[in-house]
Amino acid sequence: MNNLIIIVVVIIVAIIVGIMGNSNYQEVASARDQRNLQLTLDDCKRLFDEGFDRVDCFDKSINAFGTEEQKLQWQAGYFNP
Repeated sequence: MNNLIIIVVVIIVAIIVGIMGNSNYQEVASARDQRNLQLTLDDCKRLFDEGFDRVDCFDKSINAFGTEEQKLQWQAGYFNP
């Protein structure tokens, strides 16, 4: 009986840790993507002069690291890196 209680407690703790780890991962991944987006946009500004190449670089960076809202703003012309 005591072993069953220990196993149930361990399973409950594992479930709680899994849930907390998953929600924390989403926050970490979002922060990482935003940091990477900012770094790639800065690289685009340094590597390319005004023109098609810079806009193309921005487009690829936003599509790779941007949120859905940022992508929509970029496509609508409201997002200006």
